[in-house]
Amino acid sequence: MTKQITQKTTLLLVLGLLLSSIVHSQDLHFTNYHYSPLYLSPAKTGAYAGTFRFGANVRDQFSSFIVEPYQTLMAYADMPIAFGSKSNHWVGAGINVFADKAGDLNFQNNGAHLSLAYHYAIDPKYKTILTIGLQFGMIQRNINGDKYNSMEILSGNLGDPDRNLLDNFNPTISDLNLGIGFKKWTSKKAYVDLGVSAYHILQSKYSFNSSSTQNPVSLRINAYAGCHVQYNKRLAFKPLIIYSRMIRFQNISGQLNLEYNLNKKSGTLLKGGLGYRSGDAIQFLAGIIYKGWDLGIAYDLTVSTAAEFTNSYGGLEFGLRKIIITSKKPKINPVLICPTL
Repeated sequence: MTKQITQKTTLLLVLGLLLSSIVHSQDLHFTNYHYSPLYLSPAKTGAYAGTFRFGANVRDQFSSFIVEPYQTLMAYADMPIAFGSKSNHWVGAGINVFADKAGDLNFQNNGAHLSLAYHYAIDPKYKTILTIGLQFGMIQRNINGDKYNSMEILSGNLGDPDRNLLDNFNPTISDLNLGIGFKKWTSKKAYVDLGVSAYHILQSKYSFNSSSTQNPVSLRINAYAGCHVQYNKRLAFKPLIIYSRMIRFQNISGQLNLEYNLNKKSGTLLKGGLGYRSGDAIQFLAGIIYKGWDLGIAYDLTVSTAAEFTNSYGGLEFGLRKIIITSKKPKINPVLICPTL
């Protein structure tokens, strides 16, 4: 009996440390947040020119290093609504969903958030815009106990009581996120885009069965600063800096992205860029916008000490974004003109 208690205590300690490491250091991150704007900040909800927007981002990480790599899928949809206290204000509404899987035990992190943002244009020409956004949703976590092995299971004892801890681990927690954004056109060809956001404000807690230890989902802070400079009719520069912090884990990325207009009539754009995540990876970005469809790819080349184990392969991302623009046809009442006799 004492041996089983010791084993259970050890398992809970190991799982706690493992999940803490995954949740704190990972907590879903992307190289190209252009395809995951609502995860960068709730203030990005409805922050575009158009009628409806949807997109998705898929990331695969460490597939060259571990059998069960980190895999993340995120999708979103949002739209601006002409509703505000003044004519130059509007509301953004949207939804953001994700599914994340990591490690040999298939630790899964799935969730969905409803998102609202209020955009306050300080001037009637929309040159300076202040935004506050809010997200609320639910996150579910679970572990695949079928992939758990222990000395008892390997020796033929399939009734390992510790496995029940994994089979019954399926908590659902509430989540609240807040974001503030600021956008200002400094000229007809350039604007700056700044923002800060706080994720997991509620810091909801979860625990394993037979354990009194409460594991909180720690607060995460994102901050970003970017700008868009239209150098000429065909070429645009888009530098961006993103900072994230969660307890003692933090990273900062700097990117320089370019857009080149191949054809003025069709609006086809080629995109490319380079970036660097401090102490971790060199980022390569490329993409195309064709007939309104925005497709992108990003690759992380690991340059940290982990490169020895990953063969420098960090992560690969594929992104999709589409903005739909609809215009209402004016309703014209027919006018009958009687001929003059």
